[in-house]
Amino acid sequence: MTVPVKRRIENFLGPLFDPLYLPYLLVADLKSWRYFPKWFSTFRPVRALVGEAEPWVPFEATDWLQHYLKPDMHVFEYGSGGSTIFFAERVAEVISVEHDQEWHAQVSRALAQRRLTNCTYELHKPRPIAGSGSPNSQTDESQSSHFIFDDYYAGTTVHEYVEAIDVHADHTFDLVLVDGRVRTECMQHAIPKIKPGGYLMLDNSNNADVAEMVRKLRSYPHTEFRGIAPGWPPTRWSNTIWRIS
Repeated sequence: MTVPVKRRIENFLGPLFDPLYLPYLLVADLKSWRYFPKWFSTFRPVRALVGEAEPWVPFEATDWLQHYLKPDMHVFEYGSGGSTIFFAERVAEVISVEHDQEWHAQVSRALAQRRLTNCTYELHKPRPIAGSGSPNSQTDESQSSHFIFDDYYAGTTVHEYVEAIDVHADHTFDLVLVDGRVRTECMQHAIPKIKPGGYLMLDNSNNADVAEMVRKLRSYPHTEFRGIAPGWPPTRWSNTIWRIS
């Protein structure tokens, strides 16, 4: 079920959508049945998924991560949460960047509670652009070439967030997870930083805003995970990994 179709059905059914969508999942996503007990246990506020160190990705993708990650690995992630804790408990080093100050504070507390010291956790908030209300505003051309815009935050640049990975040497990371803002730009900056044979993971890889980048990556060996993910209401989405050579 595509996102637009799902939204039309959701709008039509109103409050009936959630209870009717569960039987749909039981029929349409048979391979996810084995995850239903675990899925039921995640029906709690999103912040609890951080405390439980539960990545907010399809359960199939989490299974793959559990088999792939090793204690000597280095991981970078755009967008933080339960995955930050999950990574820090399994690898040598995690570098995570977040754009939201309140969420950064919540995840920081969770890291401290678990006494995890192998995570460098960076906050890079969108920065206002003087005299600019949107990417189409009149700005100095030499400056605007450095701006990276996020439609959600008009009149700001998120280049510090996107470029946070640039300070690291090429071929540093065994895995980069992109699950935050401006994902196409983040993926472009991430690829050179991944070790040969390492992986780029993109959550919500069926979204329209990343379609062009996904098409460009089709020459890399890849695997798509489709299925239910933690939380309520019922959610089924795509997550893709590419092996970078």
